[in-house]
Amino acid sequence: MGRIRTEPVSTQQLSLLRDINQKIFPILSVTEMSDNFYRLFTDDDTGFAFLAYHNDMLAGAVCCETADNNGLYIRFIGTLNRHRRKGVGKAMLARVVKEALARDIHNVFTFVRVDNKAGIHLNRKFGLLPKGPSHHNPTLITMEKILHQDM
Repeated sequence: MGRIRTEPVSTQQLSLLRDINQKIFPILSVTEMSDNFYRLFTDDDTGFAFLAYHNDMLAGAVCCETADNNGLYIRFIGTLNRHRRKGVGKAMLARVVKEALARDIHNVFTFVRVDNKAGIHLNRKFGLLPKGPSHHNPTLITMEKILHQDM
């Protein structure tokens, strides 16, 4: 399987984060997103991001954004083709859930394409369940996990 590690993204790594997201998500308008956009993932008040390494090679990234009502939105999570099916996505999602619990986040949610069976399966493994289609795009499913119930 190989060794997988995740590391927080620093402000000095914003270009690296942007570059890997452009490779993973070329169809999105990520190319238009500047380092300023990615800066929100290095500010503790607005979000966080992790880079994943497989056998010391950059393999993937995850970018999370704080949301209303103490929620956490997983905006981007992806693995480079040559590192897929090796546990990289699992390691990143585990790190996100761990960070969310440490920050006392109420809920974690993301949007997954309806045809992304691997993404849906991975989210289910971590307890993110389908909540229905996205209000903005019917080709996406909203997946969510409640971490803390308000009393």
